Amino acid sequence: MKKVFLFLLPALLLISCDSSKVYQKFEDMPNNTWARDNVVTFTVDIQDIESAYDVDLAVRHTSYYPWANLKVNLTSVYPSGEERTRDYEFFVRNTDSSFKGEGAGDIWDINFEWLSDITFPEKGIYTFKVQNIMPLVETADIMQIGLIVRKSE
Repeated sequence: MKKVFLFLLPALLLISCDSSKVYQKFEDMPNNTWARDNVVTFTVDIQDIESAYDVDLAVRHTSYYPWANLKVNLTSVYPSGEERTRDYEFFVRNTDSSFKGEGAGDIWDINFEWLSDITFPEKGIYTFKVQNIMPLVETADIMQIGLIVRKSE
């Protein structure tokens, strides 16, 4: 019995450390290329409107990504149908041209704070849309786009 308990203990610790996340999903980009017409959509069910949340855009790219930035249009659609949209420019490189985020081999992961310490005004399904607005029709070396929603600490 001790062996089973010791085996399960690390898994329980991982779950408890990650309790603030209420949503996390990643969408793969075909051929590691994000086309402008490929709007990535995430749907999140928010029932707790008393708590504050942080919403991050997660990007996985290769070390061959040639740009210092990533320009996106982010749209929030409320359960009532109200939409809010805004363009953002996130920087994937530091001033010395090294990549920000976590790297392993030729793969880099970076999370960008989109919304911080916000409360959702309505219960229900929120839709978040992410559109590539880089100058080229296709942006190469983008592997995944993700959305992470967690309760603020």
